[in-house]
Amino acid sequence: MLSRIRSVMVVVLAAGFMWGCGGERGMESSEVEERIGRPLSKIAVADGGMSQAMVVATVSQDDAPVAGVMVEFARSVAGQAPDYQWSDMTDDMGRVTVEIFGQTSGYYQARASQDGSVMGRWSSIPINGGYTSTVALPIGGMAQVTGTSKLISVGLVVSKTGRLSEIGQGFINGFEMALEEVNSQLSDASLRFIVEDDQSTIEGATAAYNKLIHEDGVPAILGVYTSTMVRAVFPIAQENEVVAISPTSAARGLSAIGDFVFRVSLTVDTLIPGSVKLTREKLGYERVATMFQSMDVFSQSSDEVLKQAFSENGVEVLTTETFETGAMDLSAQFSRIVALNPDAIFVSAISAGRAQALIDGGQHGIPILIPLLTLDGVERAGAAAEGAISFTSWSSTGNVPANRAFVENYMAKYGAEPGRYAAVSYATVHIFAKAIADAQSSDSRAIRDALAQIENLDTILGAFSFDANGDAVYDPAVLIVKDGKFEVFE
Repeated sequence: MLSRIRSVMVVVLAAGFMWGCGGERGMESSEVEERIGRPLSKIAVADGGMSQAMVVATVSQDDAPVAGVMVEFARSVAGQAPDYQWSDMTDDMGRVTVEIFGQTSGYYQARASQDGSVMGRWSSIPINGGYTSTVALPIGGMAQVTGTSKLISVGLVVSKTGRLSEIGQGFINGFEMALEEVNSQLSDASLRFIVEDDQSTIEGATAAYNKLIHEDGVPAILGVYTSTMVRAVFPIAQENEVVAISPTSAARGLSAIGDFVFRVSLTVDTLIPGSVKLTREKLGYERVATMFQSMDVFSQSSDEVLKQAFSENGVEVLTTETFETGAMDLSAQFSRIVALNPDAIFVSAISAGRAQALIDGGQHGIPILIPLLTLDGVERAGAAAEGAISFTSWSSTGNVPANRAFVENYMAKYGAEPGRYAAVSYATVHIFAKAIADAQSSDSRAIRDALAQIENLDTILGAFSFDANGDAVYDPAVLIVKDGKFEVFE
């Protein structure tokens, strides 16, 4: 679904506050900003509320849903043949979501076809710009609008291309699955994503944020992936008073950039100290070595916090090795480390770097511990990952009812077990939806305030809260790889 979403102008939903109303159209930009106290990027253009609408239609026959049907919509214009511009296919539940663009408010016609044959036609369907309409389309019967809700556009920045694109798909799956769920739960609003590709680069992430803020006017953006990107884009969101939430960034200090930015993954300050204490008690290590990716913000931050935790727990750090992002051979670094005979090796890296560390380090028989090791890294490393220990934000085996349901539903939908990226992106949407419900507004300030007040929210991550800096608070997990899968470390 996400791959088909097009970028359109956002709808500003605040009642009675629309650009051009009440004789304000001719005001100078500086005067408008002085009157409202916010950047002009936060104000809709005159016809913004009319530029988009969404229809969630269900096709049925004899009260049974009809799957695999092409549903098309056309605006009804007197004296003109219908121009079916907007369409999509029904799913197994007979449901289809269609976005309509342009001057949307008015009456519409719809038709459903299968294998080139028209099965049903409907007319006089009222659709309002800025809203999602839920419509029943019974074959042989009349169309019925069963509900309407405000439509809120949210920016979504993911790595669809570039070196991070493989894990980007996990993000998309989690975001998409959660979007379907929250839109069925929100009573008076519905969300849609405007998706931008960060191209796995800082420059791409920066361009995506600027486009979503200054062209699309979104009140909030979900993403990006790495702390290196977050360090570049969070200031942009803060300056423009747009809420930004990173599902995965874990480096220390980044949420302190401002009050509009939040993070869902546990930061290294929360994740590492307790995990070091636990694993030292269980493994008894006294002398360790560390390794980290030299140009990555998370990896640098993780190594820094690890060393602080070692000092507090009386653990000696024998040496520290570094490597560049994308390095495919770490054997020289591990050879130098192994010569010192440490009790354990701690590796701070992102994505492929974690897998490469397991491949090159696993053969030496020394325990390897990796903050935020993920299932994709384990799968890439194969047998070399056996026995590796991960400090992480989420576990598929977590004994939380919502988590068990998430894992089961994800496997049913995508045919594979979810990884951490899918889990935290899924949780991010549900946390954001809670803020929307509490705020009862699409205004970024109201959303910010509602997010800051979230405390002990039931999520797949456990009881979730934000601290005063906008960083996540919940219980971390320590996992060990056994037979190629994660188990809780005992």
